[in-house]
Amino acid sequence: MRISTLFFLCGVEGAVALTALLLIPSESAHLSLARLALIAIFVALIALSAWQGFRPFRIERFAQPRPIAFFALLALTFSLTLFLLRYLNPQASLPIYARLSPLLWYLLILSIQFALYLLYLKAGFHLDALRQTKPILLASLAAFVLLLALFAFIAFTKLGVAKDSAYWGEPGVPMLGWQLVLSILLGATILIYQLFKYPITKFSSSQILNFLLPLSLYLTASALWLSVPIETLKNSFYAPITPPYATPFPYSDAGFYDYLSQSLLIGADYFGGIPPRPLYVVFLAALHFLFDQDYVRIIVAQTMVLALFPVALYFLGAKLHSPAAGATVALFAVFRELTTLWVSANTRTASVKMFITDFATSMGIAFVMLVVIRWLERRDVKSAILAGGSFGLLLLLRTQSLIILPFVFILAFFVYQKKWKDWLIACVAFGLVMSATITPWLIHNYRLVGAFAFDDPSQMAVIFSQYSFEGNLDISQFDFKNESLGRRLLAFTLENPGFVAGFVTNHFLNTEIGGLLTLPLLEPFNGLRAPVNLYWVEWDGALERRNLALIVFYLAIIAVGLGAAWRRHRWAGLTPLAFNVGYALANGVSRFSSWRYNLPVDWIAYFYFGIGAIEILSWVASLFGANVSRLFSNQTTELKQETLKPNHALLIVAFVLLGSLPWLAQGIAQPRYTSTSEELKAQAVAQNPALARFLSQPDSQIFEGRLLYPRFFRRNNGIASKTPWAVYAARDFSRLGFIVINSAVRNVIFPADQPVFLTHGADVIVAGCQRDDYLEARWLYFPAADETHQSEASFAVCFP
Repeated sequence: MRISTLFFLCGVEGAVALTALLLIPSESAHLSLARLALIAIFVALIALSAWQGFRPFRIERFAQPRPIAFFALLALTFSLTLFLLRYLNPQASLPIYARLSPLLWYLLILSIQFALYLLYLKAGFHLDALRQTKPILLASLAAFVLLLALFAFIAFTKLGVAKDSAYWGEPGVPMLGWQLVLSILLGATILIYQLFKYPITKFSSSQILNFLLPLSLYLTASALWLSVPIETLKNSFYAPITPPYATPFPYSDAGFYDYLSQSLLIGADYFGGIPPRPLYVVFLAALHFLFDQDYVRIIVAQTMVLALFPVALYFLGAKLHSPAAGATVALFAVFRELTTLWVSANTRTASVKMFITDFATSMGIAFVMLVVIRWLERRDVKSAILAGGSFGLLLLLRTQSLIILPFVFILAFFVYQKKWKDWLIACVAFGLVMSATITPWLIHNYRLVGAFAFDDPSQMAVIFSQYSFEGNLDISQFDFKNESLGRRLLAFTLENPGFVAGFVTNHFLNTEIGGLLTLPLLEPFNGLRAPVNLYWVEWDGALERRNLALIVFYLAIIAVGLGAAWRRHRWAGLTPLAFNVGYALANGVSRFSSWRYNLPVDWIAYFYFGIGAIEILSWVASLFGANVSRLFSNQTTELKQETLKPNHALLIVAFVLLGSLPWLAQGIAQPRYTSTSEELKAQAVAQNPALARFLSQPDSQIFEGRLLYPRFFRRNNGIASKTPWAVYAARDFSRLGFIVINSAVRNVIFPADQPVFLTHGADVIVAGCQRDDYLEARWLYFPAADETHQSEASFAVCFP
């Protein structure tokens, strides 16, 4: 394009923008001074463009990096101005936006055009560069066809969107549109730095990309996530804060993991049972050991640990594509979790600030992927040991991850180029180390229940209940002593193969759809300060035309990401996909999916999307002569023959010790509450002699323990939940509800007309009367504070 043509084009564009300005209705019969000023600016720019079209100046001298960067920054500035003017405070700025937007859009277009034209003058335009992308384009096309076929299958059969009567929920929280765009822009900045490596700091490129950039991502994630007030934790895993307490106490599954962790600190050792997710329970116990009952500090500490998740995604993206892709995907994760925290008070979420394992599993899977990819690339004994041990630790965090293992071995088979012997040796090494890692926990559980098991039988009973036509999630139908989960699943599947295949496929596809919906849809956006539009909560599986087109666009970008990872790393590049398919299948087999059940792997959809977006940007850069080969990591393809070495044995021992932590943690404390009933009665009577008669009743009880999660409720109030804890269920009297842990978990309700402050985490002696599902406390004594509380019915008999 000649420079005169460019200026004439600018003049035509200015005339179009001026027309758009003139078509905006005026509030009066006369043009205001502001509009006259805007018209004058347009006329001046159009006249200047026309004049330069006829008598163009020598623009070639500006075809340098700094002028190009200047116009690019101008484009970003005008884009940001348009966005903030429209969405920062829509009520106040919308009239201004309506009048200024034609000029701002015009200036934005001019900035982009001049940046591209100067870049063209400096580097030329090389269409032949696209020939190098042909292998990736072909692989991407194949992936896109497969994704479209799957999309058509879902649209035709409704599998994946048809609600299951056993369990069904809404998709997880997506990132917002502006967050998606901002992440890609920041990723593009890293791309430009990689291509041109301007000397902007004293640090080398490797120091920036391998240390400073991941550190910045970690600090950004920590700062943004911790900036959200803790008061947002009001959903099902943190019951509403009630006076006289100002901090949230965990509830439901979060409360369950929390008091299990505290059982280790009082010497109760999981209350004599098998805890689910033992590695996470030990982690929580460590936080309680460090910060006692200060939940604010515990939540901060957990958040700072889980902020390593974006760092893992960065290294994963950098490994399978480029640091620019890694940064883009990491920022997706940062912003998505930020949105999750914003909406935690308004809908169901699973976040870094909750004591549940879903987000921790996401991070664990990401780090295990890195180790598995290292094994698939190096194919040596040490890498196989590291991969097997890491996978074993993942099983101690989320048992159902075991279904991922066959897909990992299938990938390895192709990576080893179908060399059966080498592949078999590597898989055996992987499996032996994995088995050695989990064996201590299996032995621990065998001693308790007489069988090698990962989880308590009550956890298996949930899956048992799902394999039925009705009564799902009712674990009472499971005979713990005489029934086998495996036999139940096999028998029911053989009797009803079509039914089982239907719900497995339904939940499998729902998990995949949930991953796709982590990317934003085109839904109303009311401004940066407005509450987030919770459109996904009511999503019924239908898509408007605009969102249908958007989903197809997303699938195309994801296909490019898959194609790029495949062409550059072959089977190793599909490792995230293999983990995704394996875990989604685990969801299908267990008949669970949606929201937090998808969280451990739903990020893999936006992972490949991020790779695809940066890959396309690299194609654009190559058109202007950029050497994009420097962007990408190289794969090690040479097989390494290696025998066992002494340091390999040390690695195995280290994994065995890590796998033993849930068992070793049982010895962290001696039993704290060892007083007999008679000793407690004597202590109580010494405090209040009137208790002697009450405690002589056969229906009275007295025990000691640690008081946890006290909450006050007025008459007929409680926590609205499908299966609330007994102490928080609505009742026809005002009371405080809490639990007391010693050798077991005791539900306690203390009748009171007004809120009474009971110290959370304090040692307490409780005397009261046993009711159906709780103990009605009549007298409470806190030895450390020498503090006593008694109800109005303290000296009444238990059952008059």
